[in-house]
Amino acid sequence: MQALPRFDELHARPSAGQLEVRARLLDDVGNPLAGVAFELARTDGAPLPPTTPCSGHGGRATLRTDSAGQVCVRLPARAATDSLVLLFRGDALHLPARAGLPRELAGGGLQLAFDSPSLELDLDQPEQRLSLQLSGDAAASAGWPEIVLQLEDAGRLHPISTRAWSRAGAALSFSVDSAELGSPGPARLLAQVKGSAQPSELAEAVALRSATVRLERGAVTLGADTVELRILAQSRAGVPSSGWVDVSNDGQALASTPLVSGVASLQLPIEPTAAAHWVARYHSDDPWWQSGEPLAIDLASPAAREPARWPWLVLLVPVGYVCVRALERPGVRKPRRSARRALPRAPSTTARAQPELAPSGWFGTVTDAHDGHPIAGARVTASLPSLLDEARGASTVSDGDGHFVLPALREPIPEGAQLLVSARLHSDFQRPLPPQGRVDVAVTSRRRALLGRLVRWARAAGPPWHRTAEPTPAEIADVALRRGEIDTARWAEGVQAAAFDQTEVDQQREAAVHAAEPTWQQSGQPDRRLSDRSG
Repeated sequence: MQALPRFDELHARPSAGQLEVRARLLDDVGNPLAGVAFELARTDGAPLPPTTPCSGHGGRATLRTDSAGQVCVRLPARAATDSLVLLFRGDALHLPARAGLPRELAGGGLQLAFDSPSLELDLDQPEQRLSLQLSGDAAASAGWPEIVLQLEDAGRLHPISTRAWSRAGAALSFSVDSAELGSPGPARLLAQVKGSAQPSELAEAVALRSATVRLERGAVTLGADTVELRILAQSRAGVPSSGWVDVSNDGQALASTPLVSGVASLQLPIEPTAAAHWVARYHSDDPWWQSGEPLAIDLASPAAREPARWPWLVLLVPVGYVCVRALERPGVRKPRRSARRALPRAPSTTARAQPELAPSGWFGTVTDAHDGHPIAGARVTASLPSLLDEARGASTVSDGDGHFVLPALREPIPEGAQLLVSARLHSDFQRPLPPQGRVDVAVTSRRRALLGRLVRWARAAGPPWHRTAEPTPAEIADVALRRGEIDTARWAEGVQAAAFDQTEVDQQREAAVHAAEPTWQQSGQPDRRLSDRSG
């Protein structure tokens, strides 16, 4: 099977009456093709004026790439009026490759580029100030062309409104409203001259959008000795899509739980006669959701919060007593016996009130992240980063209702301790060991994890693997077969079978499907540098 190479980083610029054309010739996984012959020709087949190779790019008879796969050739500037094409004829290991060089690009027109290929956008700010660098022959003219801005998020393009344009030298600055940039996470920004389809007049950059999460106290439901507390998470960019919340008292953790649709529900112990002073904190699972200030929660004691019922009865009790006594017939008085004073009792050692202890160890439930059903037989481990026998941590198995209890570990717990959860039909769960207390864990089934990886692969590879809606394994297999990529088709069919047939998907089967997954650079698309967790 032959690889499919491509010309990348294609550009041209005029210099001293000549046109210099540069590019890189790469194979299907991005490795350079060094020392191979290439050609520069006109699209109509007519001969070109004499060309001159750059240093290290072959002789006049044969043009060759250098050790880094660089293509460089010079020709008279008058050839810029014709559409040009770079050609690689192929060899025993590689198919032919072809890249057109439009006359607008060859003519050294306007070229756009963002200040950096990667931009960090703080969505807590109401607006973003961005800059473009202008180059090429047209950049020397006064003013600037009309430029449109788009955001590519999860394979979809959204137009972005711009305002407050200004120019200083070759830098073109403008502002956009943060509300138009969508939710936090990675995306691509595309700036292009309006009405132009030339690659040089298109600038793109990876945009990592971030926002700070703020916590608010929600409903409080009192029980006999517990309180159900709801904590709401919000940001300027909307509800956070991941993360978890813990509640502590004087630095001692009481409970923690993941966010579900921006809400964390926790059950906490409370003393009937004591007030509660707690602190809630948000913890992020993704770098684009940032933790804000802790939330202080003060609750009065249940006894103090209980309202006095029917206070008017208190006033009526003496009046009623006098009336009842007046109606009674006086009876025979019995001689009053001297009350015998009870002897003081010795204090009981078994009935002595014990102070409520701080949480010791970890307890909670393991549930399915999709349907919420409890998972029995899940292995829950508090793992310590140590080779000593006495510091192996603790481990247990969840019961039929998904409940688990881990004993306390010797303090101080070393940095790097992990909470590990593994189940036969669910993907492994791992995160830093939280403070001792309640921990509820939601794990994803291996079937859904395989489907999620396929969708992320398609998003990273881009068209034609991913266009608008989330692709199915059957759609990925169909595209792969039409492109002749048999391995990719077999992998997609394996995901299809694992996700929808009746056979259980255990760790061994999930690993086999993972091993067949192709790298998304093999799809023949340019490297977009997007995270595997984008969208």
